[in-house]
Amino acid sequence: MRSQLRPVLAAVLALVLPGLGHLSLRRWGRALLWHLTIIGGGVALFALYDVEPVDPLADPAAVSAAVPPDVALPIALLSLLSALDAYLVGRTVAAERERAATAEAMRRQVERADGDDGAGAGHAAPVAAVSGGDGEAVDVTCPNCGKEIDADLEFCHWCTEPLPWAESD
Repeated sequence: MRSQLRPVLAAVLALVLPGLGHLSLRRWGRALLWHLTIIGGGVALFALYDVEPVDPLADPAAVSAAVPPDVALPIALLSLLSALDAYLVGRTVAAERERAATAEAMRRQVERADGDDGAGAGHAAPVAAVSGGDGEAVDVTCPNCGKEIDADLEFCHWCTEPLPWAESD
């Protein structure tokens, strides 16, 4: 549940302050890049259009009137793109964590099927059905499509999805 909310939180934080959503995802370079792009672009646009500074505490209505749409629109667009990027990066991070957890569970299942009861044998949740015994090949089911595949493969030959235990280069 928490991993599903993390991308949304990152997007909201990116809307509040440029780069903050990426900081919450621990993507330091991206956070700095988005922050400098939005703040630097805003400063450049304000200088280009000669926008006079207005005290927002004195008259809040004057702020929206003082900022021309030629300045506000690009800044808003960059902020939305930053929030979208933070959301997509957050989803990617959550998917990577889920794959790593699935891969670890699959390794534990394969070890248990081989008769090697390690320390993690009692903790592993059944992610895929494992069949096989002593001396015979271990077959598992694809976590994506559910069809039976060989455990030595790095992708499912039915749905062509990479398997969680496949080593990425």
